[in-house]
Order: sequence, then C-alpha cells, then structure tokens
Amino acid sequence: MEYDVIIIGGGTAGYTAGVILGRRGKKIAVVEKEKFGGTCVNYGCVPSIFLSDISFLYSRLSEIGNYKGIEINLKLNNFFSKREEIIDYLSTAGKRLIENAGGETIEGEGIIRDNHTIEVNGRLLTTKEIIIATGSKPKPPRIEGIENAISEDQVVRLNAIPSSMVIIGGGVAGTEIAQIFAKLGTKVTLLTRSKILKELHEETRKLVVDSLEFDGIDIIENSKIEKIYEEKVYTNKGVFDGEIIVYATGREPNYPKGFEKLNVEIGKEGIIVNERMQTNIKNVYAIGDIVNKEKKVAHVAYMEAIIASLNVLGTCEYMDYSGTPQVIYTDPQIGIAGEKDKAVKFLKFPYNADTRAIIKGLREGFGLIGIDKNGTIVYSEIIGDNAEELINIMALAIRKRVTIRDLAFTIFVHPSLSEILVNAARGEFDLDVDLYK
Repeated sequence: MEYDVIIIGGGTAGYTAGVILGRRGKKIAVVEKEKFGGTCVNYGCVPSIFLSDISFLYSRLSEIGNYKGIEINLKLNNFFSKREEIIDYLSTAGKRLIENAGGETIEGEGIIRDNHTIEVNGRLLTTKEIIIATGSKPKPPRIEGIENAISEDQVVRLNAIPSSMVIIGGGVAGTEIAQIFAKLGTKVTLLTRSKILKELHEETRKLVVDSLEFDGIDIIENSKIEKIYEEKVYTNKGVFDGEIIVYATGREPNYPKGFEKLNVEIGKEGIIVNERMQTNIKNVYAIGDIVNKEKKVAHVAYMEAIIASLNVLGTCEYMDYSGTPQVIYTDPQIGIAGEKDKAVKFLKFPYNADTRAIIKGLREGFGLIGIDKNGTIVYSEIIGDNAEELINIMALAIRKRVTIRDLAFTIFVHPSLSEILVNAARGEFDLDVDLYK
C-alpha cells in the first residue's frame, strides 16, 4: 500500500495533521499503537482537568453557595465512570475525524524501516513523506525502589481515592495532582528538590503555596529522595508514608521503533526540526511532544501540526512560539505567557477589586503584566478564577507586540474578569480607579 503521508501517532498532533491533509485530498494513514487521542486525551489534559473540576466543585461549591445565599450539600458519586466516558468519547472522536476527512486510521505499532517505509502489523507501507507524532512518556527518576511508585499518567486514571499519597516532584504535574487528591480527601505529602513552581513570580508562587497548605498538603521543599521501600519514601527530611506513591519528575521523548534508521538529528528534549517542522531528512517531519523544545503542551502540538501539514502541501509556513500560553490547573488557576526575563517592570491588579469577581465570589488572585523598556507587553501571569481563558488575551497581546498604552486605552466589558488586565495596564498611567491608593 502506498501513501502520500504516513503519520505515526494519533494524539493531538497526529490527528490534527491527518484531518488537514485528508481534507486536502492527500492519501494518508494515521498509525496509533494504543488509543487515539494520545497523552492529552488518555492520560494528561482530559483526565487531570476533569478531576481538577470535580475537586474544585466538591471543595468550593458550598462556600460559593453560602456567599450567594444558597445552601448546597454535596456528595461524591462514581465520577470516575464519567471521566472514562469523556475519555472514550474524545478518543473515538479523534479517530472518526481523520476518517471523516478521507484519511485511514490503522491500529498497531508503526515500525520505521526507512524514510519511505513503515511496517504495521506485519505489512509494509510505503510513503512519500513521514510525520512523526509519537509524543512523550513519563520519565522515572533514578531512585532505588522506583518500581513501587506510579507515574503522573497512571495516577489520573485511578478508580478510587487513596487514603494517603506521596508525590515526588514539585512542578506543574506534581502540584496539580497534589491539590486534586487533597481536595478529594487524600492526605498528601508533596516532595520537591527545590521550591515548588519555582519559575513563577514570587507573589504568584506564595499565593498558590498558601492555597495548597490551606487544602492540607504537606509541602517538603529542598528534599533529597534516598529510596522507596514498600509504601515509604525515605528522604533527607524524614520518612513519608503513602498508600500511593507518585513520581511527576518530567517527561522524555517517546521515539517510535526503528527511529534510529532515519539518522534524524536529536537534542536533549527530542527531535530537532526547523521552523517548518522539518527534520534534517527532507521528507520527514516531527510535531508535538516528540520535538526538541521546552513547552510540551497540546495547544502547541495543534499549531505544529497545522504548520507541518501546510508545508507538506507545498506552502511555506513558519512556526512562531512567541507568547505561548500555559495553564496550571490549581485552585486558583494560574495562566502564564511570554518571557519573564524580558520584563523590566511589572503591573498588577487584584481580583478583589474587580466587580465581576466580587459578584461571583471567587476573589483570590491577581493579574500581572510585564513590560519591556519600550512599554511593550512581553509577559503575563494570571492567578485566579478563569485564568485559563484570560491568559489567551495576553498571549495574543505578546505575539502582536501590543503596548501597555494600547491595552490601557482598549474598552473591555464591564463588569468582567478580563478587566483585571485592562486595569493593570491603566495602573501605569494612574487610571486604575477601582483601587484604593
């Protein structure tokens, strides 16, 4: 069987490329060895955000009800089955979208034989071009007894709430997992070798640490893990017990079998590509978490798939990572965009001075904007309700090099949460009238 393009991997990047190329008449096949949807749908964004929503509602809905004069009583039911329904729906949807676009989906492991030949289920498939979209996998730390722990991917697919949990890793995944299970009633200890979420602005970091501690999480910073034995983690700060032990210590490229035969250049974090998502082998592209880059998130994978697909079709498109947003699904949520080290000044506006936040009852947090010496917006952090949506405004502002004056003199809806951003900008000109000074 001969194809124009074979895509190895049916996750976010792979199915997107399959749909785009299929719609444009290319004979394509998307090969997936496990479940369509990849990490995001099956082990990442979808199950973790679903559990984050559940834990938020369970822990905060009564409080919000009291704020608004409504009595709300909650009881946990079998929400794990609802999580599985959503995962199954989205996994199946990705597969069907490829087929709807005229592409072929093949379940099986794609083994690379050369840059024009892929073996799947014992069949040899030939292709003009290859797109590698095989993603990443959890990277276990080198700790004695690590086999007694489970990964960040596995913990979000548990079907019961453990009585206790020890989490190794104070980055994004570890912090999210810690708060989710703490809010659901698990006794959580979070171990990190330095500070948790150390890349954040210190005010943001302090607020989220306070929130984690309020939820009963025992945060042990500057800890060195010595070994894991049975249900105990031995460290330089003591011994910690957990019915479940989780490692959330980063991810590594998930190279397809036979990949070494391509002689594709690789870096520390994955396959090296140019701005067109093309490797050093002309007819081989790479997209998604398999690529050598820092921010490995699903929304970047979508865009890389678009860029690679259009270039396969003969256009000349270039990948632009400027302003790429990221969200940390803690309570309160955290949104980040831009490069903090480019900012020479930071402007801030709190949720508790925003009319919509006051009405809604979720008043923790603030919007932070970083500007360079020319007044151009280069960075933003938002910690608070709906940060996942608000940070997209700042991602666009950074990408389009909007100035702080441009934002300050833009009319936003009142009352709205997005006013925390326009009012932060107006603070540069002493026009933030909702703050006491």
